[in-house]
Amino acid sequence: MKTGIVSGVFLNYPIDEAVRRIAAAEYDCIDIWSGRPHVYRHDFTAEELRQLRRLIEEDGLTVSSFLPAFYRYPYSLSNPSDKVRQDSVQYMKECMDNAVALGAPILLIVPGRTLHGQSVEDAHKRLVDSIEAVCQHALQYDITLGVEPANRFVTDLVLTATDALGVIGEVGHNNLGVVLDTGHVNLGMETIQEAVDALGDHLLQWHVNDNDGAQQQNLIPGEGTFDFHELIRALRQKGFDGALSVELGYHYTLEPDAAVQLSAQRLRQMLQDGQ
Repeated sequence: MKTGIVSGVFLNYPIDEAVRRIAAAEYDCIDIWSGRPHVYRHDFTAEELRQLRRLIEEDGLTVSSFLPAFYRYPYSLSNPSDKVRQDSVQYMKECMDNAVALGAPILLIVPGRTLHGQSVEDAHKRLVDSIEAVCQHALQYDITLGVEPANRFVTDLVLTATDALGVIGEVGHNNLGVVLDTGHVNLGMETIQEAVDALGDHLLQWHVNDNDGAQQQNLIPGEGTFDFHELIRALRQKGFDGALSVELGYHYTLEPDAAVQLSAQRLRQMLQDGQ
């Protein structure tokens, strides 16, 4: 398994500086956050993306996934407004184009919530239709879309691995898998083993963070109640060899280096202990 981190914890740094600091912390890979000032929509030219890819490779990193900006950000794939939803689908396509330019094998999809007055059935149908359109765009590329089940504070549409598999079945494309998040699982309705067993080969990646079991905190691994040793055991048993990518919260962004370095050390130690 590889160690990675989402670049968003360096949101007060340009992406090239974030890359250098992540490489210095000795991660294997980087998940590119696509909010500003990182790789947002049309902010980078094709040549600038090529230069960024070269920098990532020269610093000894690979890109593990690409994360469109979400949660109070530009897109809603289940929005009842066709105008908003179509713009959101277009945004995802543009994120995909950037992801491919940087060599990312996975593009993340976070399902979102219903709006007040919107039925879950309507939101679910719109979500599935939106994902299908994004999957169609992805057919021209060697990239997989990763649906991320989340906790009830983030979504009421895809809460478990089983929910994500249901969406995959409805969409009906082979370029669709699942990305799990330790923080969401710790707040959710399924165990580590249940989630891993349910997904099988559909499991693409894990985002790694911790919390107290009551609220989403995106803490440094080991600072909350999530059982990382159980996670490593379950993944090794299934032969998972993808990325474990740390995703830290906003409260680390003013002085991110210490948290980024400690997370890398703890993740490496957990992998070593689980051998």
